Amino acid sequence: MSETNDPRDERDERRADEPAPDSFEALRGALAAHALDALDAEERAAVERALAADPALRDEADGFAETSALLAAAVAPVEPPPALKSRLLAQLDALPQQRPEAAATTAAPPAPPAAAAPEPEAAAPRHAREPGRAERVAQHRWFQRPGAIIAAAAASVALIAGAIIGVGWAGPNGWGAQREMAAIAEASDVQSSTHEVDGGGAVTLYWSAEQGRSGVIVEGLPDVGAESTYELWYIDDDGPQSAGTFDVQGEETWRVLDGAFAPGVEVGVTVEPAGGSPQPTSDPIVVIPT
Repeated sequence: MSETNDPRDERDERRADEPAPDSFEALRGALAAHALDALDAEERAAVERALAADPALRDEADGFAETSALLAAAVAPVEPPPALKSRLLAQLDALPQQRPEAAATTAAPPAPPAAAAPEPEAAAPRHAREPGRAERVAQHRWFQRPGAIIAAAAASVALIAGAIIGVGWAGPNGWGAQREMAAIAEASDVQSSTHEVDGGGAVTLYWSAEQGRSGVIVEGLPDVGAESTYELWYIDDDGPQSAGTFDVQGEETWRVLDGAFAPGVEVGVTVEPAGGSPQPTSDPIVVIPT
């Protein structure tokens, strides 16, 4: 009597290395972590097997890799200050730590009475620390939400770069102001003029008739306090028009003027009440012709 092989046995053997249906979404969710090189060796091997077996999954992984590369190139490399490492380590030390023994799941059945007594705690190897429940839950959530990894990576790039450089996007010394000032300074028709201010400091005006924009870089101006602010003005035959306010930020402050620049106007700076004024309430500390 001849033996017949059960087709189900062959199917089970053929799929031994394939991800189980309930783990497929977890593998799919791990693609973002794979692109960020955030998987351990075992997890990476599982993802690579799944990618080799599924071209559509491979295409999705390539998309995550491209996004990761864009994020990496979004900010120029900078040298972090020495104090940054100590601040991060201090914050990590402040986080509550969970003992691995406390991570046992409640679903596990109780040990039978005849079970051997557990080994003393001192005998447990300390170099093989197992992740606690909070860590495993956090890891699971990251894998199930690949979009969160990319969003968090982008946020981390922005936040860390902002902390290292010392400025944010907004504000007179922000990245936005610096980028706008750079665009004016690099214009083919850019002109500039620097004027000293009585009492200390200097104001340099850059303008481009081609772009219809202008900006100032102020150096060494005194802080006028919380109750006052500096205000910029375009001055023409119709009188002064407000072009925005700024507060001193350190030794050097950037400010792109609001409104359109027209050749021949003058640019003035006054000290006004906090928030600015629709019309000057004091004499200008400097007036720069163009």
